[in-house]
Amino acid sequence: MSTGSTLAAGLAYFALGGLWFTPLFGKQWDRAVGFQRPARWRPALPYYLVPLAGCTAVAMALGHLMERMATSSLHEALALGLVVGAGVSLPITSVNALAPNMPRPALYAAVTGSYHVLGAVLCAAVHFWWRG
Repeated sequence: MSTGSTLAAGLAYFALGGLWFTPLFGKQWDRAVGFQRPARWRPALPYYLVPLAGCTAVAMALGHLMERMATSSLHEALALGLVVGAGVSLPITSVNALAPNMPRPALYAAVTGSYHVLGAVLCAAVHFWWRG
């Protein structure tokens, strides 16, 4: 696992989030968490930095797992990404969705959980392609 592949995978995951939570499913996420975006709302810097750090951490962990498991094919890499996304990230997201102040927990779990599953698979693919 190289620093370059970790950064590339983390940035790809983060960029997916920019698409996922804004034009693709932003309105559904807002509804799920009970957020009404004010006109001209601009999130503060931590709104970007914390997800970027999280995406990079997942990318680092997946790269480490891929290295330890000696993944040798794209199929193996994608399968590992799916296991991490669907077996770790989705269940954690679903548990967090049950917070008492979450207006629509199932919608939150669906939108956010599916993002993390796809993001983990994307991270694994980037790591695999990076090493050529």
